[in-house]
Amino acid sequence: MASTCELSKLAYSKIILHAFKYPHTAINGVLLANEGSNSQSVKYVDAIPLFHHNLGLAPMLEVALMQIDSYCRTAGLVIAGYYHASEAVAEMNPDPVSQKICEKIAEYFPNACLVLINNRQLSMQMTQTSLSVIQYSDGKWKVKDKENLKILPNNEAALNSVSTLLSKKLYKKFVDFDDHLDDIHQDWLNVSLKSMID
Repeated sequence: MASTCELSKLAYSKIILHAFKYPHTAINGVLLANEGSNSQSVKYVDAIPLFHHNLGLAPMLEVALMQIDSYCRTAGLVIAGYYHASEAVAEMNPDPVSQKICEKIAEYFPNACLVLINNRQLSMQMTQTSLSVIQYSDGKWKVKDKENLKILPNNEAALNSVSTLLSKKLYKKFVDFDDHLDDIHQDWLNVSLKSMID
């Protein structure tokens, strides 16, 4: 089991932008790590937003994961985690679909984390990370301590950065895989936003 889960500013920002674009519905996505980084400390360098409709629809999920896997192979990355936000503001437990997907990821990346978004803590001026981390270990989902989640380069810098992105309403330009399937010209990698986050 990983001792810490580290999110790059890019991965963290994309998770929060996804949650802000679709506050009325559940969202999900995968977390990417550098290939060969299966150590005690998992560093997620990017997040790929999946869906805001029918989170567990198998054919769409399969198409999305095949494209993401293809991208990962060319970029030297691996799918190493998963994130989820419930449509219910108070819900902080993973749904069965999230658990199944993350268990499957953990078959290939044993230290995979499932990052849950705390909708109650989201605000235009972010003062806390609004995330919880759980890991699958010994057949059970276990909540990680808050100290085991780090946003790089540090929490304060990431919170300030994402607050700036939110104040500019950049979440409106954010594209998840659902958006891409509706219009294939939309970029699910969000390359244009990436340069604003980095």
